[in-house]
Amino acid sequence: MSKNKNKKKKKGGYKPPMQSPQDIIETVVAVATQIFELDDAGPLWGELHKAFLKSEVDSSVVAKIIMHKDKDELKQVVAQLQEGTAIKLAISEEIDVPELDHETQIEAMRCFRKRLKFMILDRESKLGVGPLTGGKDASVDSMMAPHDYPMEVWLALTVGGQLVNDGGGFFHVPS
Repeated sequence: MSKNKNKKKKKGGYKPPMQSPQDIIETVVAVATQIFELDDAGPLWGELHKAFLKSEVDSSVVAKIIMHKDKDELKQVVAQLQEGTAIKLAISEEIDVPELDHETQIEAMRCFRKRLKFMILDRESKLGVGPLTGGKDASVDSMMAPHDYPMEVWLALTVGGQLVNDGGGFFHVPS
């Protein structure tokens, strides 16, 4: 007799029971209190991130807390979780933007446009590789500010209206 080789195996394994929202909040609070007590809580931030992913907290809020390892904002979020209110972070203070002299503005904008030009040329060269393709125009929505100048220079150019800040260090030239 031949064995049935085409027989599919049942996939099994242990599946942990679903946690209630209150259990998830308790887990977040427990890990957060451990972080507050320890000076070097490196691996606990990973555990906190896993616990936050199971909760209903917005992922952008979680990412900001975990990335910056900000204990003050973590305290705010934990308090809001325990109260049951909507999770909102305090709006950060405005950065003091220095006044730029005219030469610095011109050089920074020249640097930005040059980097933008090279980025577009690089994109266009990758779109149509074959000799018979017509290629396509590459459009760039925004790009990360060049590191030739500090971030304050790029923010000052946005205040002056020469650039538009898209957030996260990305800027574009207004049309």
